[in-house]
Amino acid sequence: MAARSASQHRSAGAPAGRGRIGRRALLRMAPAVAGALVATRAFAETPRRGGTLRIQFSAIRQLDPYKTSGNNSEDNASSLMFDALVYIGKNFEPRPLLAERWETPTSTTWIFRLRRNVMFQDDNPVFPKGSAREVTAEDVVYSVNRFLKVSNAFTLGTIDSVRAVDRYTVEVKKPSPDPFLLGDPNRMARVMIVPHEAIEKLGEDGFARQPVGSGPFKLRSFTANQTVVLDRNPSYWMPVYPDQVEFTYVPDPTVATIALQGGRIDVLPYVANVDAVRQLSGDPNLRLASRGGSFRGLGFNVKTPPFNELAVRDALAKAMDIDSAVRSVIAPYGERAYGQVPPWVPFGYDPSLKALWPYDPHAALDALAKAGFTEKSRDGILQRNGAPLSFKIKVIAGAQVRVLTILVTQLRQMGIDAQIQQQDVAVWASDLIKGNDTGVFFDFSYAGTTGLYELFGSANVGKSNTHFYASPKVDALFTAALAEPDAARRSSLWKQAQRLIMEDRVVIPLYFERQYSAVNKRVVDWVVPWAPLRLESPENNVYLTS
Repeated sequence: MAARSASQHRSAGAPAGRGRIGRRALLRMAPAVAGALVATRAFAETPRRGGTLRIQFSAIRQLDPYKTSGNNSEDNASSLMFDALVYIGKNFEPRPLLAERWETPTSTTWIFRLRRNVMFQDDNPVFPKGSAREVTAEDVVYSVNRFLKVSNAFTLGTIDSVRAVDRYTVEVKKPSPDPFLLGDPNRMARVMIVPHEAIEKLGEDGFARQPVGSGPFKLRSFTANQTVVLDRNPSYWMPVYPDQVEFTYVPDPTVATIALQGGRIDVLPYVANVDAVRQLSGDPNLRLASRGGSFRGLGFNVKTPPFNELAVRDALAKAMDIDSAVRSVIAPYGERAYGQVPPWVPFGYDPSLKALWPYDPHAALDALAKAGFTEKSRDGILQRNGAPLSFKIKVIAGAQVRVLTILVTQLRQMGIDAQIQQQDVAVWASDLIKGNDTGVFFDFSYAGTTGLYELFGSANVGKSNTHFYASPKVDALFTAALAEPDAARRSSLWKQAQRLIMEDRVVIPLYFERQYSAVNKRVVDWVVPWAPLRLESPENNVYLTS
């Protein structure tokens, strides 16, 4: 994931996170040509054209795809009106979209070959009916430059140059290798292609209210935090089956679940937690779709006493029977984590880290005793120099509260006064960023390609690195890995960095929670959003059976 504030990177919702973090094989940087668009697809039945697809959203204030601030609902609505050069496919690989193919003649140069006869939408204030024009390389150059200037949640890093080689060819040069440029869902996949006329005619604010792109749907109406209605784009270069997509405002997760089961909406794109997944899995009219997920852990602010002591952090890790807590609350909708990188990320996953996390309460008490926590107060709480081993774990709502309740009970039985402090997401994120009484906290991120770096790289301290952790050795490994084009070497560097972080006990990994969408069974070919939502792609094409 690209660098984002904790409120964006960690907010509840999809992958990404917002972090807000992923699973996919990345584009190799050696000179190669990406696979061409698959022209045919096999369906279980003939797709049916027509109908209105109703998708839940929690907050949509504007529709400029560069200014969503990591808001999943805004991402989903705006992305349907635009196309990018690439999208993140079902297997978390970069796949061709407006770019039919690409080449990397050097490790710092990308050449994109554009699809021809792709038209911007017409019948709008920018392009009157019948006056649509073709998307060209100059539009890509304009869009990349605008993205670099105004994007508030996503990044391309440093770009040396972007230029149109000819009408259908774009060259992008970077100062150093960037193996994540296409594979990270928060980089090139976020650059929706925008016509310069739209910004010039409507202005920044006007464009955010009435966007114009080349995507499969075009705007019919928009009222902030009420509704967004999109019409099928009849000129789109792939088949588009629904006549309309309607985004329906249902901000409360419980009410959204009821709305889905009652038929008011067709799609709940992000099921809030495993408890809701269990509830929805028993509904015969619904289908659960899964893709990727999120990392959950117990994080330490390593600047806050006594958690600035490795011995204390290590003792807490040994004191808890995490396996039993995860089995009782999360299974089968998630799995135990032993590092931050999950199995669906194609590099850095390291099951051997399991050996670092034994459940050994006797060793935990011995370690605390060596650290000076030898006495007990009248209520049985360990103390050192008269100060009790007492702390609050800041957490947001979700199944993690039940997991932490089990773990806190175990700690208290050992004389460790741990308590749960449930907070609103915004308050929780602000406290973590500022280091406001955050010795121990619920740690969350979308387990994506660069999630490890986001959580533990020193450049992100006080942003997505709310551990305030800085290790020169780890940073050096990150620097090397983020510019390493060879997949095997990159994986080795990532594993080395991850192991050092886990040995330092900066976080106690708990589990990976899988990401789910819940959809009415009349919705066919839905794919859980990962980066911008795609209803039409070379791999899927959503339609309604009734």
